[in-house]
Amino acid sequence: MNQRIQPRKHHVGALRAATGSAAQDISRPPRVLSEIETSFRQWTYLIPRGDFRSQRQLQDTDVKKFFETAWSLMTKGDAGTRQQIIMKLATEEGIGMIKVLTDLVADSHMDVFTIRTFKTGLLPLFQTLSHPDALASMILEHPLDTMCTFLFGPNGSRAISVFQFASAALSTIGSDTSVEDEDLSTVAFTASLAVLQRIVDLNQSAQVMPGFAEITETIAASIPGRFALPGAHRSLDKIRLRVRTGASIGFTGDTTVKTRIRPVFEMNQDLPGMLSDQGPRHDNDHEDIACIRILPTAQEIHSHRLEYLPRMDHTGNHLPGLRGLLDRQFRLLREDTIGQLREAVRIGLDTLDKSSSAPSSKQAHNGTRSFTYENVQLLRLDFDRRKGLKIVAMFDQPLFLQSKSREERRTWWRESKQLQVGSLLCLISSEGQTVFLTVDDPLTTPTPAAQDNPDDLETTAASSGLISSRRSDESSSLFQHSRQATVTLSLVDESPDQVFWISNHLGNPRKLRQCLVEFPGVLLPSFRPTLQALQIMSRTLDVPFAELIAPEQLVPEQVQMPPPAYAQQRGFAFDLTPLTGGDSLTLKPEEHPNFEILRKTSTLDDAQQISVINALTRRFALIQGPPGTGKSYTGVAIIKTLLKIAKAADIGPIICVCYTNHALDQLLEHLIKEGVEQIVRLGSRSKSEMLQGLNIGTLAKKIEQTRTESHEKWQYNQSINGDVEALEQIVSALNNPRSWRNIKAYLETTNFEHFNELFGVDVDEEGFREVRDKRYGVVEGWLRGAPKGLLSERPVTELLRVRLIEMSGTERAAIHHHWIEQHTNNLYNNLVHALDSYRDSKAALDRCRQELDRRCLLQADIIGVTTSGLARNYELLRRIPAKVMVCEEAGEVLEAHALTALLPSVEHAILIGDHERLRPQINNYDLQHDNPVGEDFSLDISLFERLIRARPGHPRIPFKDHPSVSEYPHVHGMRDRLFWLDHQEMEDSTDSSQSVSSSKTNTFEVELTAALVSHLIRQGVYGSEDIAVLTPYLGQLQKIKRRLSSSFEIVIGDGDLKDLEVLGAKDDDAEVKAESQPLVQKTPLLNALRVATVDNFQGEEAKIIIISLVRSNGEKKCGFLKTSNRINVLLSRARHGMYIVGNAQTAGSVPMWNKVISILERDGNLGQSLALCCPRHKETPIEVSTPDDFALLSPEGGCDKKCSSRLPYASVKDMVVDYIMGLTYSEVDVDENPCIIPSCGHILVRESMDGHMSISDHYVLSDELTREGEIVGLKSGSEPFSVAILKGCPTCRSPLRNINRYGRIVRRAWIDEATKKFIVWANTHFVPLATRLQRVETELRGNNEEELEEYRSRLLVPEVASTGRIQLLDSRAEQVSQIKRVVSKISGYRSILKLRAEISQFLSKVSEAEQPFGRIYNLVQDARRHRKVNTEMAYDPDVLQVRNRILTTVLLLRCDHAILLKFLTSHRAAAPEAAIQVDLGNNRTDCEALIRESEARKQPANEVEGRLHWARFVSLERPFRKTGPDMSKLLAEARIHLLRAKKVCEEHPGQTAGMTAEIEDVEIMLRDSTFYMPVSNEEKAAVYAAMSRDFRGTGHWYVCANNHPFTVGECGMPTEETRCPQCGSPIGGRNHRPAEGVTRATDFDAQFGRLAIGQ
Repeated sequence: MNQRIQPRKHHVGALRAATGSAAQDISRPPRVLSEIETSFRQWTYLIPRGDFRSQRQLQDTDVKKFFETAWSLMTKGDAGTRQQIIMKLATEEGIGMIKVLTDLVADSHMDVFTIRTFKTGLLPLFQTLSHPDALASMILEHPLDTMCTFLFGPNGSRAISVFQFASAALSTIGSDTSVEDEDLSTVAFTASLAVLQRIVDLNQSAQVMPGFAEITETIAASIPGRFALPGAHRSLDKIRLRVRTGASIGFTGDTTVKTRIRPVFEMNQDLPGMLSDQGPRHDNDHEDIACIRILPTAQEIHSHRLEYLPRMDHTGNHLPGLRGLLDRQFRLLREDTIGQLREAVRIGLDTLDKSSSAPSSKQAHNGTRSFTYENVQLLRLDFDRRKGLKIVAMFDQPLFLQSKSREERRTWWRESKQLQVGSLLCLISSEGQTVFLTVDDPLTTPTPAAQDNPDDLETTAASSGLISSRRSDESSSLFQHSRQATVTLSLVDESPDQVFWISNHLGNPRKLRQCLVEFPGVLLPSFRPTLQALQIMSRTLDVPFAELIAPEQLVPEQVQMPPPAYAQQRGFAFDLTPLTGGDSLTLKPEEHPNFEILRKTSTLDDAQQISVINALTRRFALIQGPPGTGKSYTGVAIIKTLLKIAKAADIGPIICVCYTNHALDQLLEHLIKEGVEQIVRLGSRSKSEMLQGLNIGTLAKKIEQTRTESHEKWQYNQSINGDVEALEQIVSALNNPRSWRNIKAYLETTNFEHFNELFGVDVDEEGFREVRDKRYGVVEGWLRGAPKGLLSERPVTELLRVRLIEMSGTERAAIHHHWIEQHTNNLYNNLVHALDSYRDSKAALDRCRQELDRRCLLQADIIGVTTSGLARNYELLRRIPAKVMVCEEAGEVLEAHALTALLPSVEHAILIGDHERLRPQINNYDLQHDNPVGEDFSLDISLFERLIRARPGHPRIPFKDHPSVSEYPHVHGMRDRLFWLDHQEMEDSTDSSQSVSSSKTNTFEVELTAALVSHLIRQGVYGSEDIAVLTPYLGQLQKIKRRLSSSFEIVIGDGDLKDLEVLGAKDDDAEVKAESQPLVQKTPLLNALRVATVDNFQGEEAKIIIISLVRSNGEKKCGFLKTSNRINVLLSRARHGMYIVGNAQTAGSVPMWNKVISILERDGNLGQSLALCCPRHKETPIEVSTPDDFALLSPEGGCDKKCSSRLPYASVKDMVVDYIMGLTYSEVDVDENPCIIPSCGHILVRESMDGHMSISDHYVLSDELTREGEIVGLKSGSEPFSVAILKGCPTCRSPLRNINRYGRIVRRAWIDEATKKFIVWANTHFVPLATRLQRVETELRGNNEEELEEYRSRLLVPEVASTGRIQLLDSRAEQVSQIKRVVSKISGYRSILKLRAEISQFLSKVSEAEQPFGRIYNLVQDARRHRKVNTEMAYDPDVLQVRNRILTTVLLLRCDHAILLKFLTSHRAAAPEAAIQVDLGNNRTDCEALIRESEARKQPANEVEGRLHWARFVSLERPFRKTGPDMSKLLAEARIHLLRAKKVCEEHPGQTAGMTAEIEDVEIMLRDSTFYMPVSNEEKAAVYAAMSRDFRGTGHWYVCANNHPFTVGECGMPTEETRCPQCGSPIGGRNHRPAEGVTRATDFDAQFGRLAIGQ
């Protein structure tokens, strides 16, 4: 189901962007202005011309009319109109009008006209400035600040005067009981306080001026109690926080504070910054978290003092209340993320002196893993318009990679997942400097020059001390060069000092030791946005419910929670229709609900109804319940009810927050299915098809820009264009500081005399001057041209006034160095200023784009976002007037993340979760609640859990199983559905070589788990997707994965996969894997066996759960599973059955485990042997206690008994043996209908067994009555891969391999499986060969003089010269042999000759004779010959796979052509006089064979290859043969082949990509008698891409109408009209329907659909 958000009806832009005024067609009739546009224009005319601010030109009525009209337009106009009004008011003329109004107010006397003046003048201004769209707009922030700053005035005098007048007017309005206009009171107080709040927020001095405190309290005292004014109270609370004159509004109800017993002894804390007795720890130690840099500074890293970490008990902390809460969460979260980096960097600094040539892996004491890359040089700067400044760095390639090929290096870097885009690194220098960077995409691609000489990078770098000869075309590449790798980086913090340091150390001129430290798995976007949001919140203190979540004094446990502010409006009631199924029912917040009606009409149970009612009527609600109690269902019911009153209560969009993308997708999908519309999802990591098109990035593009927005974007883009141009010039100059252009630019602006001397005459654009037909560089020439007898050494200050020609060589070098140094310093300063300008313009442009996002979100009913996504979009979302926030999975959300979800506008917060399950995951064990050391900090205690434990009266959904739970089936193959297999096998000792070294493993449990999984799978009931294996340790997970991967398709979830990668876990000890098969496949969880850690399986379930507890030791240390939260999760994941493997004595040391063990022992579900159940002999007892017991006692999932056929006749006679007629053995005439008895002993009549085995699909059966059922022949044309399942006995599924009647069917299935594996193997090996040939062909292009000289020398070598004439006459293999004799010692030929041998060897392996069917056919024929059987054995040739053989034939043709081309080109250039005879007739014969077969098999691409090479071989032979009739005939035939090839390309463009260009090149060769006309790289790549199409394994397998297998991705069915990659027949239709003739290769898909083939 798809849903699209529909923009609500509104004015599409009264003032649209102009489209070129000067160039506008004057003949076009003028556009008719709308009513709003006309009114806006007339409003601007109200501003008098001239300097009216100092004159009394305006009447009071004019001023009031101006502001009243402005407010009227704000209410009637669209977003564009409102933007223009605010922009106009912020101009000089608009400020002038505001000044006239404020002067008028200042001169007014408090009389009867006060209210009138306020209502008609000042209030419209306040309303205009406080309009929600204006306050929330991203692009109006600066204009509003301009007006508020003006209103503040000199030392706040203007604001005090204005608001004293306003407070008097408000006092009159509030005290006049005759004023019953609630709307006036609401507007007056709300607008006035909103503007006052903005002024106080903007001007810090206002916060300490007593005048503002007095005004605040005057207005507060005037607020009438008879009206509910939530907006006014909210602004008042925030102003009071700023001016420190009052506290937040307290609780209602009983506020008696209970006395708590507190400890007498308390430890002193070393407070932050200047509050510390010892002074600041470093330059990043501040009292205010807003001043703390997110990433650690160099001083912070070097500091050995412990960081200040506030405790849960805030009495010893330096800040109370909300400030203290934000401070604590910021510092603890930063320590959890950044603290782990500090030690790793400190270790890197300490060990920098120890040289290494490999990326060493280090483990810090806190468990942080890091990789270090040595001998780093900063090569150059680059600049990207979108991403900003980039740095290209070079470091030593790991030693073990330096001897590997380019492809092997590429494979290692890809599979190691090191230095991936986005990875966080720290550059460390031996002088103590630290710079944090992230890996970025390279800007450019390698040039042919770089590819021809891949190992010259280090030579280039060493050519000068400052890398002055750096090549700008050198792309960063981790694998391109054998000895050194390069990577493109971006600065995390582009502060001036960081930019200056980087710029000053390009090329490492000071010869410092430098290294890069990488932190795998640490990603900035995962924590920086949250920390930045907390900093913003600490400045604004704009957090609702502060008195609840951060009280400054002890709060009573029982608090009467009022309803949300919007629900306190007069006459408000919740419409409960969504809960009753349509029956009318309302609920006022102060009334008791009618539960009788709800019980009759609602699908909610009693507990869920109570939870919904409580959540609706409390402004801050917590809903808790264990798994399966319907928390999510309850949440959806609450949201639907809130949407019912959304418009009436003006609650804005509802913010739906979830911890994971998966949970968010599920919630939004549920809402869509319930009919909810206007949903917007923030974030791009949704995997839901239903939510496609509802992403903010897609929807915002549909929002039409206003004229203001278009103009602003154009201005900022122009500014960015100028900044980018300047930055590119600066970066280019800094990359080559010694360039003559830099000298010229510097002298031109600083010393015109020197400039004229050096560059004044005859200097060309390249810095050269020509003298006597010789060109020389002017700067280099001047530096070397000093008179030899001139030896003076004057100081630089004096040289600035000396003519250049009069300087000695020493002086010239000195002043040249001075020029470079001064100009470089200027460039540094220019770079910093240009970057500042660029960042400002880019930030402003981003605000323009975010304004479109904001306007899109305003049209939404539901905004879905994850906690991390909310932090990333905090600035945007805090401007949305969303009054309701619903957070699911609240028990898993860190308090810091939950706080960011409490947006300033929120009046109603509903948190749904279960704190009894896993707590939020953090990195630092020293900050965890379960650690005695970390209990003081308890960072992993969520806001949800903290408030629940403090307020036990929250709504709780009790646990109650649904009746369907009791109907779950028993577990097949097992006696019990729940059992703990107790053992005493000890856990493995810690192995320092283990990849997950800090984890725990237990080999016995690995083997027993594997045996149990295998036993369950053999029951034939469970697919691998029905079973999940859980363990608490990553090390055990890795071992189980390895053990099971040989039998089942294993899936590791994203969470565990990330954890394994962070810890550096590998599947293979080899440093370089030969294949590019991914270590772990990311496959949908429902399609494979799931192995997971407990922490990453929360929220998921499976039919059968197998648990490996791992820990088994004499000390009874239970490890991770000592916490009740993890135990709860572990024991609540299974639907049908759960089996625990572990040491009960070790686990029993934990109280909760001890209770579980007691329950299991009481019910007989714990023991040292596990009871299995044979599906055929259920009465047979089977007890296993070791892995080997499964194979001995339960082979193939049953028991060790045979299903004996020696059953008593009494039993046999009643056995049903005819499934068609339902007859028993006694009722069947075995003479007419014989019975078949398999080895298992079950009996079935032949007719039933034949139907079960589908015998008629494979054999021809006799039609004669007397021979009915007799096999008389074989059916031909059997479809390959047709057997979906290898069928067994229909009663017990035992194999039927010993029944000759079905031998062909059974053996055919085996051969099919072997053929499938052959196809996968062949494709795996073909793709690398094609890739290598493409690269080698490129390397062979052209001849340098060195190669030609080497070729001439080889012709003179005796063993070559003695053979006389070179003859290329016989087969292609013989031709290559002749060539090899001549060129075997020439280095340029080694790669392609080696590759040719490999292709030839591979061709023999993929021939039909080597395929499973072919080999069996040959074996049978050989056996028949030995037994002298003369009958012919026939088989269907369609079962043989010829695709790889044909493709390899083409590959070998291309390889031979490349060798011949290179050799003959070299021969003509180096030794044209040497005798050579060329006849390539055999080559053309091979091409003709390829053409014939390709035509017959409908493979157009290969047919074109054959015709193309036929013509190519003619063009190669032509220069070495005499011109005559024979040659003319060959040329004519070649042209015919090319014409036919062109026609094939026109008919099959999809299968012949890039080949048209090759055909055209060969035509030129034939016409011009040239050897070679290279096609472009793109075209060549297209040809090889077509050749290398393989079964990628990302989707499902099909067979086209011509029996060519192929795969389809996405959902598994074709979505586009496309064609078979081999023959071009249609294979894909639209709407997920295959084309006619396409069939699903079901078994092939099931077995091989997810095998990935490397390229």
